Amino acid sequence: MLEDIGKMPNIKKTIQRAISLVDFIYNHTSTLNMLRFFTGGRELVRHAITRFATSYLSLERIHQEKTNIRKMFVLEEWNENKLSKDAKGKEVTKTVLMPSFWKNVVYILKVMAPLVKVLRLVDSEKKPAMGYIYEAMDKAKETIMKSFKNESKYKDVCNH
Repeated sequence: MLEDIGKMPNIKKTIQRAISLVDFIYNHTSTLNMLRFFTGGRELVRHAITRFATSYLSLERIHQEKTNIRKMFVLEEWNENKLSKDAKGKEVTKTVLMPSFWKNVVYILKVMAPLVKVLRLVDSEKKPAMGYIYEAMDKAKETIMKSFKNESKYKDVCNH
């Protein structure tokens, strides 16, 4: 189900943008140092291709550091950095300043949080009974529905 949700165009594009943002920051010492300064040394979670749940963790941390990340990309120090004039630097700056990106991050977090809880339950050392897993999935779907006021926002997700 998580993989199917990850294939939805809006979610896929937002996750790709988040991955590009994190990769850009970690691939350049100057941006990584700026991030560490603005976040007080807190790191972002780097995406791992092998586990879809890491996308959730990455987005969660990016969302937690939204204010600091946005500050970082509007300061004069960034504008004076040669990376800000680079094509990838411009794209990352555009992403960070894009309200729809942050709106989509929140949407994805609302959808994925209950599902990641179920995934952790299934992935735990104790093996729960199948009935318990089905019940947990039903509760997760119910939680997703309650987190949205607009039915169309959760309908696509719950159909996967």
